[in-house]
Amino acid sequence: MRYTYRYRSFFWPALLILAGVVALLVNTGQIPVERLAQIIDLWPLILVVIGLELIVRRTVHGVAGDVAAALIVLLAIGGAAAYVAVGPTPSATHTLDASDQVGGLTAAAAEIDAGGATITVNGTTDIGADLFRAHIDYGGQKPEVRLDRAARRLVISQRNSFPFFQSRKFELRLDLNPAVAWQLDLNTGSASTSINAARLHVTSLTLNTGASRDEITLGQPSGHVPVQINGGALTVSLHTQSGVQGSVRISGGAVTLNAFGQTQRGIGSLTYQSKGLGDVTDSYEIEVNGGACTVTWDATTESP
Repeated sequence: MRYTYRYRSFFWPALLILAGVVALLVNTGQIPVERLAQIIDLWPLILVVIGLELIVRRTVHGVAGDVAAALIVLLAIGGAAAYVAVGPTPSATHTLDASDQVGGLTAAAAEIDAGGATITVNGTTDIGADLFRAHIDYGGQKPEVRLDRAARRLVISQRNSFPFFQSRKFELRLDLNPAVAWQLDLNTGSASTSINAARLHVTSLTLNTGASRDEITLGQPSGHVPVQINGGALTVSLHTQSGVQGSVRISGGAVTLNAFGQTQRGIGSLTYQSKGLGDVTDSYEIEVNGGACTVTWDATTESP
């Protein structure tokens, strides 16, 4: 009878072994449970192991090929377990401070890209000749803070080892110079956002988020200023100075709008427009799109 060799991958059994080894180490107290997030960093190892195993199987046949493939998988398991056990602790918090001067800039854009985040943006004269000052408390990889003067764009980005996992700590306080006109763009996952732009000249504000609670204070508009907030579950509180003109439109599933004490509830869309909007050229056009949206717009007593 002729024997036909059949290729059997060790990868999937090895994956089960690795999961069992890690679970055992966690249950026996050898690995803190918070280190399990480190497994996410190892996703490229899957590709490496599969590739090496395919090469070995095609070049070395029989028992020798089985042994070589098994050794590759065992080394990968040992390395992965060691990395989870002694690698950098994901719960450890680090600090990053960054700043740069205004130079000749009169207008700029600030872009913030983060997953789960707590973000505070504030316009203040206390930063002197600096264009911005950023203070970040973070876990995991070091965030990126980059100012492109040619494009007049500041980018603050929370890096992630894998795009579908964005759970590490990211707390940002960003102070901006009010002598510069600002375009604000925030892209987040689950976020708590506080923007105090009472002293800022904001040319546009865009928030793209998953689920968020947003506290936004705006000063006097200059020209037509679009404010757009897109997401899933949104709770938005807008504060403007007394007499500021504008309109707000909410669209989504279940929506609630409370504008200056007037409450509307509905399914689909709701709108509000200030009485003197047609007589002014300086105004805010606010648009909120989401699944479940609760929006409050009121007058703040804070002076710029």
